[in-house]
Amino acid sequence: MEIIINPFGDPSLHEVEREKAEVDSLHSKIESYPGGDIPVEVTTKNIGKGADWLVVSVIILSSATSLFFAIPAAHKKVRETLEEWDRIFKEFKSLLDWLSIKKPVMMPDQYLFLVALSRLDEELDASELVYLGANIIPTDNPSHQGLEDMVFNFHNENLVESVAVSRSGNILWHHSVQLPDDA
Repeated sequence: MEIIINPFGDPSLHEVEREKAEVDSLHSKIESYPGGDIPVEVTTKNIGKGADWLVVSVIILSSATSLFFAIPAAHKKVRETLEEWDRIFKEFKSLLDWLSIKKPVMMPDQYLFLVALSRLDEELDASELVYLGANIIPTDNPSHQGLEDMVFNFHNENLVESVAVSRSGNILWHHSVQLPDDA
């Protein structure tokens, strides 16, 4: 699971010393996380298409099973793992809050899924939802390919619930569509 942070701003302002300092600082902070050891790789990464755009990449290694999970296969009932997803979301949010990153952040798909699910759980009984899948919201920025905002879709009796989440983890909108009774 990868978190992308843009601490450098404008690509023309990059300095090798600052890049190393940002990576070292973030790595040290993660190592001192009071919630326990989190195996991570912290590096710089170029996500620019046609021009350099350096960002800091934080990869939480798959061996960190308490924070790593997969978005479910489509048509899977949410209730099967809702409690576990809620726990993972709270742990991950706690880590992000503790890191208190003030720079623009691009969150992984899994985190966006949890944000959408959390929003729905506030408004209805999310355990009855069936996950239908996700769609990306296209962007004009070629550097954001693979990092687009997303819409997550769920089915609940005769409703389709769609939640759009920005790459930074903010809810863009939530919409419910009533299906005909014969659908």
